[in-house]
Amino acid sequence: MNFYTRNRAFVNAGLLSGIVFALIMAGFDYFRDQPFSLLKFALHFVLFGAFNGYMAYRKHKKENTNNK
Repeated sequence: MNFYTRNRAFVNAGLLSGIVFALIMAGFDYFRDQPFSLLKFALHFVLFGAFNGYMAYRKHKKENTNNK
């Protein structure tokens, strides 16, 4: 089994939360009349998504060890 099939829920959670956060931040910049920055959008997407995916993985792992 490869990484994606074992951790599909955590990868999807990271991707979804990352794209939502990046879109909200891009909308906030648009609201403040700042130009769109692809680098800023990509950093928000990757960093926030990776953080949330990792935290979901840790929470799931901690719950499983406590139940055993």
